[in-house]
Amino acid sequence: MSAALTFQTLAKGDVIPFHMTVTPAEIEGYLSATGEDPVRWTDAVPPLLLAAFMVAGLLERVPIPLEVMHTGQEIEARRAVRPGEPLDVRITVPALSQRRGATIAQFEAEALAGDEVVFIARISVLAPPPAGGEG
Repeated sequence: MSAALTFQTLAKGDVIPFHMTVTPAEIEGYLSATGEDPVRWTDAVPPLLLAAFMVAGLLERVPIPLEVMHTGQEIEARRAVRPGEPLDVRITVPALSQRRGATIAQFEAEALAGDEVVFIARISVLAPPPAGGEG
């Protein structure tokens, strides 16, 4: 993977790895912002928060143009992730295509605790053709 990876230079098969941990304070902030019951999440990271942090990790490593639209997402929690549990995240680009100048990209993010895949998020985005009809 190139150190200067951008949305425009993405290629099918690219892998974007990083480490992350969700702290109890981050969970408290999420619960406060969403109004979810904190008692429900005393021993686990809320799955939507985990997915959001994985997307944030992608955005820190691959600048994505503002006009890119999020077109779909699915998540699969294989087991609860504990607050403070260290995770290795591996985001791959399983599909990337061009249609009428627009770019359609799919990302698959896996969170691993050791060798165990504990969480998967699949994200699809669409970048419209560049202004002026170039493509």
